[in-house]
Amino acid sequence: MAIYYTYQHAGAWEAANERGYLFGDPAYGIFQDEDYAYHRPAYDWLAGQYEQRTEVSLHGNYPVWLSKTRPDVARGGYLEPGEKGVVLTVELPDSRVLEVEAGYWMFALNRYFLSFEDREAKDEKELKESWEKMFDRDWCEAIVEEYPETNTKYHYLVDRIYLGQVLDVTTFVEEGAAL
Repeated sequence: MAIYYTYQHAGAWEAANERGYLFGDPAYGIFQDEDYAYHRPAYDWLAGQYEQRTEVSLHGNYPVWLSKTRPDVARGGYLEPGEKGVVLTVELPDSRVLEVEAGYWMFALNRYFLSFEDREAKDEKELKESWEKMFDRDWCEAIVEEYPETNTKYHYLVDRIYLGQVLDVTTFVEEGAAL
């Protein structure tokens, strides 16, 4: 068991209270904005990786993103300005949580080959296999040793958060990113 934090739209939290748990509901995700719809294949791949690596079904949904540090919502940039949100402090079993290196997730999100070789992926299979390195902490840490100007930042995924796993709820209204 470990403590994690997640920020969510207030509407997602209200729906969770009605159903008894929070999940990665596409109704509150970035796919509502057509500008981000092209990210769906990467999220679909990530959902498949979560299920494969944890052996926990997402039931056709997306995982919930978590961090081990409390989001500083006062600095802004978490939701659209004026939107209401919540920060949840949760305690979750290790067996349902998958660690992912956030910087390398951007490679999958933008369909870049995750390699420090100066070449492109030979094919789609090699491209997607390269992304799997984001789940390998040893590989991620070895890159930092080899390239000291880099660093790692881990985020975590879980299939759902039951209300009984929520330790604290803090509400906020997005004010926008600080300059």
